[in-house]
Amino acid sequence: MKRFLILCLFGLLLPEENWAQFNVLKGKVLTEEGHDGHAPGAHQGEPTYIALPGAYVRWSHDEASTTVSDGFGFFKIGKSEVGDTLVVSMMGFETVGWVFNGESYVDIPLKAGVELASAEVVEKKAATQLSLLSPLDVQSLNRKELVKAACCNLSEAFETNASVDASFTDAVTGTRQIRMLGLDGKYSQIQVDNLPGPRGLSVVKGLMLIPGDWVNQIHISKGAGTATQGYESITGQINVALKNPETADPLHTNLYVNSAGRLEFNSVSSHQVSRRWRTAVLLHGLTNEQQNDRNADGFLDTPMQKHYVVRNEWKFTGDRGIRGEYALTAVQTESAAGQMAAIDQGAAWSDVIGLLNAPTNAWSAITTVDRVEATAKTGYVFPDAEWRSIGTQWSYYNHRQTQRFGSNHYDGHERFLRGNILYAGIIGNTNHSFTTGLSYVYNAFDEQLQFQVNDSMNVEYGVEREEQVPGVFAEYTWSGNERWSVIGGVRYDQHNMFGGMLSPRLHARWSVTENVSWKLAAGRGFRTPNPFMEQLGTWASQRQWYWGYDSQGLQPEIATNVGTNLTSKFRLNYREASLTLDAYSTRFENKLVVDLDQATNAIHLYNLSGSSFANTAQAEFNWDMHRRWDVRLAYRWVNAHTDRILGNPTEDPFVSKHRGFSQVSYASQLDEREGQWRADATLQWIGAQRLPTTPTNPEPFDRPDYAPDFYQLNAQLTRQFSPEFSVYLGVENALNYKQDRPIIGADYGDNPVAQEDFNQFFDASLVYGPIFGRMFYAGLRWGILPPKKEQ
Repeated sequence: MKRFLILCLFGLLLPEENWAQFNVLKGKVLTEEGHDGHAPGAHQGEPTYIALPGAYVRWSHDEASTTVSDGFGFFKIGKSEVGDTLVVSMMGFETVGWVFNGESYVDIPLKAGVELASAEVVEKKAATQLSLLSPLDVQSLNRKELVKAACCNLSEAFETNASVDASFTDAVTGTRQIRMLGLDGKYSQIQVDNLPGPRGLSVVKGLMLIPGDWVNQIHISKGAGTATQGYESITGQINVALKNPETADPLHTNLYVNSAGRLEFNSVSSHQVSRRWRTAVLLHGLTNEQQNDRNADGFLDTPMQKHYVVRNEWKFTGDRGIRGEYALTAVQTESAAGQMAAIDQGAAWSDVIGLLNAPTNAWSAITTVDRVEATAKTGYVFPDAEWRSIGTQWSYYNHRQTQRFGSNHYDGHERFLRGNILYAGIIGNTNHSFTTGLSYVYNAFDEQLQFQVNDSMNVEYGVEREEQVPGVFAEYTWSGNERWSVIGGVRYDQHNMFGGMLSPRLHARWSVTENVSWKLAAGRGFRTPNPFMEQLGTWASQRQWYWGYDSQGLQPEIATNVGTNLTSKFRLNYREASLTLDAYSTRFENKLVVDLDQATNAIHLYNLSGSSFANTAQAEFNWDMHRRWDVRLAYRWVNAHTDRILGNPTEDPFVSKHRGFSQVSYASQLDEREGQWRADATLQWIGAQRLPTTPTNPEPFDRPDYAPDFYQLNAQLTRQFSPEFSVYLGVENALNYKQDRPIIGADYGDNPVAQEDFNQFFDASLVYGPIFGRMFYAGLRWGILPPKKEQ
């Protein structure tokens, strides 16, 4: 026993490097010239060695183990099991396999003379990718990242990402919204395949209309975006790349069910119609008619709903440089929420949705959405100058949303058209490239509202607005130095309501070293607010709307964003790692202030008369700590304030000043059928948030000024039986944290609430955390993969 304790103490005193060397295989990659394959020290005739830097080395069963030989041909890789095969490859040389027998060092010779076209390059593909060379601060999330969670729609796609927050708008409808750089998602330009995505009347609800299983990649760009993509980007751009005729498998299906009664079906299929045409068909269906009231407050915890979305996309590839992408999407959704006493009055689903036009004494929220989208992209690349191209982009949608919350009724109709004509070329050589073009936006709104002031008085209000915005833009890219690159752009838009608007944009990158990149970003953007849909959560309350901008009229929101990013990629214990530090500041020249603090029964809207800003700083660490384990840690600080007419408080509500994030992912070794176990767990710490004040409410209906901090844990286990078939089980909010008494005026059983008190104090919009509690889900993915290409 004494000897054992001494050995343990000695082991603890060993430096980490001494421990590491026993688990690391070292070696050198060389040409076969002058090498006969003997072990070191056993060479005959003083052979000449020629090192091969840049060779890829990995274990055959684990692409994540990939490493690269250094400038002298040496490499280090974590040891595997005896009998495993080490694969070494390099362009222009024959790929070899070497069987591991427990050695600590080995020389690997490669034969030269393999044709370049047949050389294999092995590259590890991370779930979230960062570019050191692009001037833009972009995170790219691929399918490997997206399948770490259920990701049923776009509003739920950021659960495993530290840069974008997702939260509920209220305690009734189950609608999620996102935030970026401390500000609501409306200040981030969301695009679908580089064309306008959820915006206007669909700026919040539209996130739920993009099924997660349709998404191929998500690109998150912090800071004002590029000038070519429009004027609405302020805090960033989120481009959602959907599966298309080229990237989609011949067939992919996904079935999902959760403990709240939600059932989903998704399907994506692609077909080669002819030599020039390919098409993809994407289907989505969702239904949930289960009634849930876990906290026994008389309100549904999750909405009853039905969603149907279908998309058909076509891709044309011509013989003379002509390319085209054309898509049509149709959406129909229905949802019902509120007090169970109201929902129970409907014997069938049609009766429940019929409550839209037949209000009852019990409070309910009924919403329907009908939407049609059409997009077209056509481009031409000049055959004699591939760096020169011209293209057009067209996007159109017709969006109709009808809803009734309690006795308040809303009917909104939006028509949108945007056209872009772009020309790209170079100045002298490819170190100086540019893109210039013209754009036109037509946006028409027709919103009809009816508010109940009291039992005997209704107020009707109509908003009609037609925007026409022709614009011109130019963007220049300089990449004449390996260490430096710059993207500078400017656009001028002539708005028929607000006049001329100038939006300059700048992005710059300096490579401090080969693995350290420093980036700067600055830009100005503007947008037209749509308060009724952007403040969707306040509809779930008895607050009355007051407009304080009647004398000035509705003004555009204008802001400037500046920021910096430092990204370093390095090796920690011989494994790939990265550290990202960034800081951004957004300052508004004008903003539509949403004031929930003047009175507990009112929402006041007015143009900014003071200052409004949001400063953020974030640190994120990613580490491939083991060939089967990945770790991600992040921390973010936010300081967001807006001056209000009556002064304090100026701190923006529902914004956590401090937020922590950690994620651990595991993937087992692939078996002979390419089967695999995968496990992912994400833990978030959400710091305290300021809540709108309720000091004039009686004690039962009063709430604290700050919400407590809390933790939220999500986890998922996936069993992949083959690349074509896998099943998954997961849990959201595993710690079962629930906001205490989320609905002001609800009957929580201690003291029944009188109807007159409910009518005066009801408010379900002061939501900072989960309502439903722990939720389990399960699903399966099955498909038909394209045939493997012969080497």
